[in-house]
Amino acid sequence: MKKEKALAKFMDQIVENVKAERKKRKVSQLKLAQILGHKSPNYVAKIETRKHGVHYNLEHLYKIASEFKIEVSVLIPSINQK
Repeated sequence: MKKEKALAKFMDQIVENVKAERKKRKVSQLKLAQILGHKSPNYVAKIETRKHGVHYNLEHLYKIASEFKIEVSVLIPSINQK
């Protein structure tokens, strides 16, 4: 159970990191969805609200980092953080 909570926190932090980078660049949910190959902002909205079990995958993180000109590691939290 403890590992499940840690994983959920890890996934939540990825979402928050992507959201922060998106907002810093004034990129809309629609624009981010388009970067990821979707036509509607609904996909990103579902991820950002952490509903429906939808999350970013490695391909998404690669595309986001590439578009934002940052390293993927900026989006991924350390698993050793307390």
